[in-house]
Amino acid sequence: MKGESAAGAVPLTFGDYYAIRLGAGAVHDSRMHCGLAVRRPGPPPDPESLRELVAERVRVAAPALTYRVAGRGRHACWEPDPGFDAAHHVEFHRLPRVTYQAVVDAMRLRPLSWERPLWSLMVLYGEPGEGHVVCYRAHHAFQDGMGVVAAARALLSTGTLPPPTEAGDDGGGPVYRGSPGPVRSALGDLCRLAAASPPWFAMHLDHGESAGGGLRLEVANLDRAAFDDVSRATGASIAQIGLALVTGAIRAWNQPAWNQPAWDAGPTPDGAGKPAAGPRGESSAEQTAGPPVGQTAGMPAGPTAGPAAELAVRLRAGSPGDWPAGLRRGLPVGLPVGLLGHRAHTGLGNHTGLLPITLPCDEPSPATRLERIAEQTTIRRIAHARRSARGLYGLPAAVAVPMLRLLSPLLGQSSPRRLGATALPVPRELAGQGEVFAVPGLPPALAGMVVIMPAGANVAISAVFDPRVARTDEFPGLLRRELTESLAPATR
Repeated sequence: MKGESAAGAVPLTFGDYYAIRLGAGAVHDSRMHCGLAVRRPGPPPDPESLRELVAERVRVAAPALTYRVAGRGRHACWEPDPGFDAAHHVEFHRLPRVTYQAVVDAMRLRPLSWERPLWSLMVLYGEPGEGHVVCYRAHHAFQDGMGVVAAARALLSTGTLPPPTEAGDDGGGPVYRGSPGPVRSALGDLCRLAAASPPWFAMHLDHGESAGGGLRLEVANLDRAAFDDVSRATGASIAQIGLALVTGAIRAWNQPAWNQPAWDAGPTPDGAGKPAAGPRGESSAEQTAGPPVGQTAGMPAGPTAGPAAELAVRLRAGSPGDWPAGLRRGLPVGLPVGLLGHRAHTGLGNHTGLLPITLPCDEPSPATRLERIAEQTTIRRIAHARRSARGLYGLPAAVAVPMLRLLSPLLGQSSPRRLGATALPVPRELAGQGEVFAVPGLPPALAGMVVIMPAGANVAISAVFDPRVARTDEFPGLLRRELTESLAPATR
């Protein structure tokens, strides 16, 4: 990202500005916090000793964690905090029970200050013998998912990060290798992902904060050996298998929405005025489907009444305007694609593009669902997404900031309904410390965010949901059942 900044400062990337615009519409700033947590046995560390350790690790291994945002608009940049004190970034929470949900609740109770670097290391503990949880969390405007992992590794293990000013050729930020692609392509991807989402979840009848307070975190720890068996049989990656499990779980979670007969709503023109091609080469007319006229999406045909029908009506009413006449036969999501390698990431800022894919929730075969996901996440498509994103990241701040301001009504809708998903690897030294799980952020336009995280002998799938989403406690069980009873048997 090109932009004006003071000498020695690091300019914000396009991804940083994007995250700031997303967060501007959040009811609570903690929706934009994301973290990496480790559940450890034994008592929590001594507070003073931990503060000293964190201060030393920041000084030696992670100087990026001393940077805070300065300036506003297109003049914003990251600069070292002259009053940095590690003690401000280490916090302890004593709780009746240390659960997954407790980590999200602690983030909400203890906001991050924009006057300081946007991160903290939280320690949650309860009664003796229950163990404790250490969670590194950061604002998504400060770090992307890879940056969170890199920072946690630097603080909790022996990992190191290069100083931010050494990332670029002239000390002015990172260099994204390879030639940039057309900006129009990347903007088209953003607009497609901002489009209305099919109804993939049931909504609380009394939706809102009263339906469950803050965000809901659900975690499923799955056997890595079962993933490896599927991978050997199909050639699919852990991330692709995880996405297939999420697809099957959503299908089972909201079965009526994916069982309606297809109908032809006509092709949806793309930017060139032609029928938009899908990931497998079909036109959008072949991918577009919806309920017959007069029937609510997610409801059985005919005058059926009852709780399921009422939930579907409330789901439809929860979004501004009306659902489009044709709903895609699948669930569109954007997968983050890193623009920097693991070793080049400084731990500061967002350096990701988005790869649009469609989760084939309409497909009844588990093996075919995995195949269709693999077709959309090839190396070639990922490389294309990187090239497109480089075009956006090369825009001057004077162009990018006003553009994002114009796009913000699309990026942050008042009624969350879309789903996000990503996959992050966990270094062995962190996986060896205990049970590792992610704590995803949830921008205002999303109703759910899923992180697939291979960690040692487990694959942890963490999902955070808006309080409007009903029956979130069913999701981990659906993922386990999809792996053991559906996908694994289908690929043997």
